[in-house]
Formats: sequence, C-alpha cells, structure tokens
Amino acid sequence: MAWAKNGTPTTLGSAGDDLDITDLTAKKFNQFLFHGLVTGAGSGRGNETFNNNTNSVYAQRSSNNGAADATYTSQATWFHDNQNDDEFKIIYLCSISGEEKLGIYFHVYYGAAGAGTAPIREGFVGKFVPSPDADITRIDINNDVASFDFDTSSNLSALGTD
Repeated sequence: MAWAKNGTPTTLGSAGDDLDITDLTAKKFNQFLFHGLVTGAGSGRGNETFNNNTNSVYAQRSSNNGAADATYTSQATWFHDNQNDDEFKIIYLCSISGEEKLGIYFHVYYGAAGAGTAPIREGFVGKFVPSPDADITRIDINNDVASFDFDTSSNLSALGTD
C-alpha cells in the first residue's frame, strides 16, 4: 500500500474561515492533515464535511482528555470543541463504495502556553453516510464562529491509496 498526495493542498494566504480540497481522487483510504493557526477574538471550531454535504449524515463518538464519551448522531458536520489555540489534526478515513464511510480523528492543541501544562487532546470515531452513496472527492474544514478566523498559513493536505 503506497500513500500518495491526493488533491491540491490548501494553504491560506490571508486569514479566513474555509479550507477545502475540492479535487480529491476517490480512494478507499484517505489521510487528511490539518494545521490551523488562530486569529481573532474568542474561539472557533473547524467543522469537517465531505463532498460539500451538510445534510444530517454524520455521526461521531468523541472524548476530550480521556473524559467520558459523548455521542452525536444525525449531524450536519463532524465537529470538535471550541478552542482558541493553534491546532493539529489527523483524520484517517475509509471510503469504500456501497459502505458507510468510517473515520478515526486525532486532534491536539496546546491549551495553556509553556512546558508546565500538558496539551489538550481530543479523539473521535465517526461515520459519514451519504444518500445516495458517494465516493469522497472533497473535504471542507469550515469555521462557524463569526469572531474567529484561521490565520495565514493554516493548511489542509490529503494523502490517499487503494
């Protein structure tokens, strides 16, 4: 199994709310890498959607810092908790035609500055159930908080393989 760049990576040239890769080649296995830098007041949240689908076709089970699970079903996006720190996330996604699309998601942000505090971690598993079924050919990460932007040089990249 050889992983290769999939689609055109997106790097913001100025602050903004949206990072997309719209030219993904349909692959059975995908890895998405996101580095979000923050700007603005308050906190933001980068919500993921696939194929620009914002119907209620997402479900997830998540945990922050090892706390009890939270479940979300029939959602319009995959999402994570609001935060106001630079962040890094990795999403592994299995997209097999005729099957629900299953993902594993790891997310870290620094919390309080300095080596005297541990970073914040979040993990979740999720699924995307488009109807009718569709291979994944696009990923969007959109901020939904008006007072917050992803800063210049925030980046979204993708790898894929069959």
